[in-house]
Amino acid sequence: MSVMAKTAAGLLLSLGLVSCASVSVEDGTERNTQKMPELIYVTGFSTAKADFNVDREGPELADFKKNLQLMLKTAMVTDLTDRLVPAAAGTKADGVRHTNAWLVRGEFTTVNQGSRLLRSAIGFGAGRTMVETRVQVYDLATSSITPFLTFATTGGSGAEPGAILAFTTDPLEIAIGGVSGAAHGLSEDTKRTAREITAEFSDYMYKRGWISEETWIKPKHQRGNDVW
Repeated sequence: MSVMAKTAAGLLLSLGLVSCASVSVEDGTERNTQKMPELIYVTGFSTAKADFNVDREGPELADFKKNLQLMLKTAMVTDLTDRLVPAAAGTKADGVRHTNAWLVRGEFTTVNQGSRLLRSAIGFGAGRTMVETRVQVYDLATSSITPFLTFATTGGSGAEPGAILAFTTDPLEIAIGGVSGAAHGLSEDTKRTAREITAEFSDYMYKRGWISEETWIKPKHQRGNDVW
């Protein structure tokens, strides 16, 4: 093996070892609510006040935001349904439709696309992405105005393969990234964010005895600089 090849292999190995891909939950507020929901409605998270660090402007940026909203909402509905309770895409009007349901609203606060060039060419930590959100949950049996549960999610992808080592056929990834590998990090970030939101709901239910320990999904909690 040539010196250049050894150097490149060492760089990839080092990046793979020191990088991480993780999303965690930051504590917010929590109040008791009556019972486990039969259904959870998920609305599209707002992008109005988010800090977007991406390489798009104007109509392209607007499409980017819509696709990201759709990706997270779809991931949340799928993950909640598969792992906890039935979920469906919802709107504010759902407050009058169902008396034993939760409504989830939220907003993106930070979206960092990272370096598309580094991610496409190398990956494994180069061009790290970041997605952060704030989440509000409402018990429609009591109020669609005051949330009983709030929290934030934070994290990103630092160990995803680039275009040299990965190829995506996900239409939402293609819509966001435009090329293979470039959007893989943001796509994985939204999926991990959805999983952590599900885990936080699961934790809330488990602490109240609504689900068994076997069903419980432990969330990754962020306290200061530590994840536990």
